[in-house]
Amino acid sequence: MSFMRLTVMGLAFVLGGCGSGAVHFMREGAPAGSVPQVEQKIDLQKSWRKDIGAGYTNNNFLLIPYVGAATIFAADPRGGVVALDKKIGKVLWRRDIGEPLAAGVGVGGATVVVVTREGEVVGLGAADGLVLWRQKVGSEVLARPVVSGDRVLLRSGDGQVIGLSLSSGEIVWRVRRAVPALSVRGLSAPLIIGDVAVVGFASGRLAGIDPETGRELWNVPISRPSGSNEIDRLVDIDADPYRIGDLFFVAAYQSRITALSLQTQRIQWQVALSTVRSLGSSGQLLLVTADDGTVTGVAVGTGKVEWTQDKIRGRGVTAPLGLGDSTKAVVGDYEGYLYLIDTASGELLGHKKGRGGAVIGIFSVDGDGDFLTLSENGALTAWSVRG
Repeated sequence: MSFMRLTVMGLAFVLGGCGSGAVHFMREGAPAGSVPQVEQKIDLQKSWRKDIGAGYTNNNFLLIPYVGAATIFAADPRGGVVALDKKIGKVLWRRDIGEPLAAGVGVGGATVVVVTREGEVVGLGAADGLVLWRQKVGSEVLARPVVSGDRVLLRSGDGQVIGLSLSSGEIVWRVRRAVPALSVRGLSAPLIIGDVAVVGFASGRLAGIDPETGRELWNVPISRPSGSNEIDRLVDIDADPYRIGDLFFVAAYQSRITALSLQTQRIQWQVALSTVRSLGSSGQLLLVTADDGTVTGVAVGTGKVEWTQDKIRGRGVTAPLGLGDSTKAVVGDYEGYLYLIDTASGELLGHKKGRGGAVIGIFSVDGDGDFLTLSENGALTAWSVRG
């Protein structure tokens, strides 16, 4: 191949030196501080916990669960796929694909979609987990599948966006883009806005694609490479594009957060923050976990940085999740701690340690502020806020 994919954590570790021990795969290169002392103003309560299957030893193939109206669909790296009752965590069905998985979970209608590390896409029945179809795409898929109508949209490490038929698995179209000689391992999943799939590329460009046909509708530069070497010139768009009202937001590694108008595709503002984590929000505040683990609140309308929480710097902090309509958000760290943040001030409101090692993902369950965590050992835990 003519390109190379690097993990951000591995790159940071190489640049930071070997040190006195291995750096956890969720951690950044910056030294990790101690767990901050926090006055417990509010608390978290565990509702249920379920072991999905195999755990994680790296962040190359994180399998994002899909939270539906009544059912959660999740997968583990060795090939297990499971459906859970969202309210109590009861297993409804479990299926073994028989091969390690690289991407998942996507859901559309009555079909659940996962992808193996050999580039085979598998469609399962949402009601019973029975295999409906299999389709080899000939490329390594690095982002969760996204379903739009009768299309399954895939992102591959060699710069392709691939459209499959949800009903049959047949490949309908491919869009190919050049990949820089060096790029960060990982890809953003497409964001569906109406009848357009918004896709960010390793070149720092953002494109709107017709999900039915693969036709490019528009293409805009978000960040431009600069610097004297290939590492300095990394500008990958690896965080999923994020929408709030009439604006959508794009984050680029070693670059900035950009706000674009949905109507004109023109840039409204930019702020210098680098991240490969997904974005979050709380009201009219965009929430960003920067590459060093600090969490920042940015005004949606202006791009003004309202606050930065740096007490958890270097602790492998997850993407932030705003909790319902409250002024609270939650993040996790590499030792399994969850931190509640007041999004009005950036103050830490409390913390709690869960079981299962590092928190590698946090996902909304409903509009009331309940959420799920995915742990390093492969467990899903449901939480609610108390106080």
